[in-house]
Amino acid sequence: MRKNILIILLLAFSSTFGQTDSKKENYKPVNLDEAVEQLKIIHHDSTKQKIFAMTEDEFMTGAHMGLGMWMRNNWGLWKGKELADYFNSIGIYHPDDMSGIILTSYYRELQGQEWKIDEQVKYYQDFWKKSNEHFQKLESDTAYQKMIQAKQDSLQQARFLQEKSELTKGQKVVGYLGYQCRLLDLGMRSKIEGTVVEWTADDKLVVHIDNYVEANKMKRVKKCNNVQNDTVIVENHSSFRMKEK
Repeated sequence: MRKNILIILLLAFSSTFGQTDSKKENYKPVNLDEAVEQLKIIHHDSTKQKIFAMTEDEFMTGAHMGLGMWMRNNWGLWKGKELADYFNSIGIYHPDDMSGIILTSYYRELQGQEWKIDEQVKYYQDFWKKSNEHFQKLESDTAYQKMIQAKQDSLQQARFLQEKSELTKGQKVVGYLGYQCRLLDLGMRSKIEGTVVEWTADDKLVVHIDNYVEANKMKRVKKCNNVQNDTVIVENHSSFRMKEK
């Protein structure tokens, strides 16, 4: 993990530590060939070696918000400069997609692989085609809307059942309860430690409170959550999790 973080930081800022020729470093490419060549100029050999040792997925994941963001901001991909015009001419319109193609091509160049530009372009075009079709059908196709809603409901139910299977009777938990006695607690919550008692028929979590971590808020926590005999019915079980041993 630490190595990945260092790589991401390096990729984000290495453009300021390239070769000594500042004119070369500051040149703004106007097409993909120049963009890849420019990255080769501004990166030290040591950086290239680190990239070479990574998988393509590792590099793309780490570089998108670092080096990718730098390119989008400094090479005019958001502002319709010459490089953006080049990508528009091959059917790519979103700056994230433009930087994605540059990064992929750069990685493959360092690996001695074919860039496969046509495949990259088709990937992004297919993504936007499917995305547009999805949203158009969401607006106009009732049956499609119901199908998507059913899938979402199914995923939510599966997630709930997984959480419920983890928070079984006797399980030690930690969680947060509001102490402002308002409809919206505005994030004003106090940490408690407890033990799962049961789940109610309407799927609410019942917890026995073993410890009020902030003792000075205990009275307000009890009042606002209708705590009886240090037992509380939790309206939002997602605010609780298993206590680490």
